[in-house]
Amino acid sequence: MLKNKMATLLVIVSAMLIGAGMTWQQRLLFVGGIVFGSVVEALPDLVDRLKEALTDRWRLSQVVKRARPA
Repeated sequence: MLKNKMATLLVIVSAMLIGAGMTWQQRLLFVGGIVFGSVVEALPDLVDRLKEALTDRWRLSQVVKRARPA
């Protein structure tokens, strides 16, 4: 899903930058805004995945600790 959005954004940004008479500062600001927006959009999903991974790892470590003889 994210790759598809990034490809679409890349095409749009490329077309806008080629066609527009922007200075390099304006282009940098524009591209920075697009990147920032993409990161902010993807962040909640990445945080959820990280939480799931850490929770699974913690649960697994609890099982391994219980399985070991004392």
